[in-house]
Amino acid sequence: MATEADLLVILGRSIGISTYQGLSLQTRYNSTIHVNPNYPQAVPLINWAKENKTMLLGSPLEKTSASSSISPMIVTPAGQQLISIAEISTAPSMGMFYVQAEMAILDEFQDFCVLECSGCKQKKRTKDRIDFECPKCNRKTSLVPRCSFQIDLIDNTATTTASISAELGEKLLSMTAEDIFDITCTKRQSLSLTPVHEMLSSKPFEIQLRKSSWGSSNTTNATLSVLSYTEKQHTPQSTTDRTPKKIKPLETGEVEVMATTATAGPSNAPAKFEPPTPTKKV
Repeated sequence: MATEADLLVILGRSIGISTYQGLSLQTRYNSTIHVNPNYPQAVPLINWAKENKTMLLGSPLEKTSASSSISPMIVTPAGQQLISIAEISTAPSMGMFYVQAEMAILDEFQDFCVLECSGCKQKKRTKDRIDFECPKCNRKTSLVPRCSFQIDLIDNTATTTASISAELGEKLLSMTAEDIFDITCTKRQSLSLTPVHEMLSSKPFEIQLRKSSWGSSNTTNATLSVLSYTEKQHTPQSTTDRTPKKIKPLETGEVEVMATTATAGPSNAPAKFEPPTPTKKV
């Protein structure tokens, strides 16, 4: 029988996400898996699991009946501190950050896809989709296109460039990697980015970035990669029309309704109201 010790938190890095036949995760050559990581972000998830261990460790029937009354634990970037783009340069050489910025594609003539090994996902500097002997996979394999390009992030402090790839890049361009490769490499045409420019124009996004560094002993270079982005929603403020309105006088022939009060009867008797008597204006 499962016990509380079986409630594990698993952290995966460089994990591929696919929506084929649902949602699936795929490991890559540089993927790493950590069980019960010593990170502050994992504590709320562990606490939630302990509070709901009866439902999580119960039978499938019990889980179904109990799940409707238990609030799900959804890990979101809410509460994460936003930093400005200018502060990224002084941030640690590696790590994840959240920024609020606008996105734009200023370089329209860049390559929007690369070819990579279908096995190890290693990039190849070629535009010919031919089978080759991959030294890393140690077998003959094929090249598949992968969406990858540079996007500019802009806020009121600075501008920087980050890479965006795979499903995130395809979503932004509203095109698959196969379509991008067919247009840019097979047909040797430029992508039509006008709809993308219109979609991104003057819209703020909350963006999760990963900063990585590489280089020699003399120089160090840093790169930024987009891990996720969400358009920031604006809540419209309700406005009240306070423009004074003129009262239109009744036209000739319209009926004005006036209430009349009966005066007959004792003075201490409660007042009685007669039905309104219509009077016609001449």
